[in-house]
Amino acid sequence: MNFNDLHIGMKCGSKKGSGTVTWIDGSTKTVYMSNMENNHSFEVPFEDLIEDPQAHNKEDTYY
Repeated sequence: MNFNDLHIGMKCGSKKGSGTVTWIDGSTKTVYMSNMENNHSFEVPFEDLIEDPQAHNKEDTYY
């Protein structure tokens, strides 16, 4: 995944957990995400994002 591919509202996985992108800081390449379970915000460096096209809630199943 390229940094330019990120957009607000995108669901991503990271080493800190999955979430929805709420803000992108281009100058520091930091992605701010909202946790899917409890809506708490956390920040993740772009390098810590996991390229997973099936980033889901943990209740969902994979096919």
